[in-house]
Amino acid sequence: MSYWVLTPASVNDGAVLETLPAGSPDDPDFFEAMPLGDRFPRGGAMGFSNNYPNFINVFDFVTNTLGLPIVSAKMVDVLVQFGANRFETLPVTLLDHKGRAASTEHSILNVLDVQDIIDMERSDYVSSPFDPSQIFRIKRLAVKAEDVESGALLFRARTRMREIFLHASLHEALLSAGVTGLKAFPAEGWNGFAL
Repeated sequence: MSYWVLTPASVNDGAVLETLPAGSPDDPDFFEAMPLGDRFPRGGAMGFSNNYPNFINVFDFVTNTLGLPIVSAKMVDVLVQFGANRFETLPVTLLDHKGRAASTEHSILNVLDVQDIIDMERSDYVSSPFDPSQIFRIKRLAVKAEDVESGALLFRARTRMREIFLHASLHEALLSAGVTGLKAFPAEGWNGFAL
């Protein structure tokens, strides 16, 4: 059984997002695996970054500096059809550099499942100075697939809540469905970078 790490910060030639919609919950709340739908602004808008003026393509998996999976309805459909269901979608409107709607079919994917996938003994990492139970920086990741619940397809790592993992079969299903902009790395041996 193998797993992949999603990396929303990987720049491609697609649009880049850098700010949450006005009125959103605090940034750390998005990494706590707790429902946010009742606190998330209806009709929230996210504008393309002016730091990337030529990056205008809207992919199914949108690059951003927030560390959040921002995904199309197509990607959500693939997740649901494949049986990944421990998440909520927080709908957003993507605005191009001129403030025009570029997509009304995207959402922040708030992953609610948490698994003990990281082998803390074999991994090379730096602990968070703020919360020693969390990894601050991954240097070399080792996974414990046997500690992941059967049927867990999309989840956060209990000791690195900012990272989202997916089962290899789900990764293959997303690729087969032609999901665009997807960037992921094999979890075993990953160096923590989104390049």
